[in-house]
Amino acid sequence: DNCTINGRNLKGEGGASYYIEDEDKKFLLDTGASGLFMENAKNLDINLDDIDTVVLSHGHYDHAGGLKDFIESRDDKINIICHPL
Repeated sequence: DNCTINGRNLKGEGGASYYIEDEDKKFLLDTGASGLFMENAKNLDINLDDIDTVVLSHGHYDHAGGLKDFIESRDDKINIICHPL
């Protein structure tokens, strides 16, 4: 989203990325338009290394554009769920 919460040092862009966790798993739903979501996660004290699975709702750049940056930032493999091409 282009809007951010004041005072949290967050940045906005046209895109979507959601961090979801339950008792056992941590998910990332979409990766925004760029790797900007990773900077915002850091500012929110969210450790993206703990993500178990990335789910891409669809392949548009504003929902999947940050995937490459996210994968390159990791040292291990991660589950990715997406629509088949």
